[in-house]
Amino acid sequence: MKHRDVQLIKKIISECKDIIRYTNEIGKEAFLENDIYQKATAMSLLNIGEHGNVLTRELWMEYQDIPWRKIVDLRNIVAHGYGELKMELVWNLAKREVPQLLMQLKDMLKEG
Repeated sequence: MKHRDVQLIKKIISECKDIIRYTNEIGKEAFLENDIYQKATAMSLLNIGEHGNVLTRELWMEYQDIPWRKIVDLRNIVAHGYGELKMELVWNLAKREVPQLLMQLKDMLKEG
């Protein structure tokens, strides 16, 4: 794995940890009413997409079980506001997908 990819993966891991921390601090109902947590979580999702987009395509191909294109597409939705970003979707991603992504990324670094 290229050094730059390793550094980007570490940044994505940090963002995943932030999202998990944000959503563990409050419950779903409080999250859906709190724009500070919503914006922080959305910004971390945006950052994950930014970092994911500049990973080498070789890494994307090697780890095809990670939905890189969907991660980048979500970044575009958050950044450009194609329609309204549904906070319930953000919550569900944060609680279901982000922890799984975090585990996959940690495993990648162990392999690399």
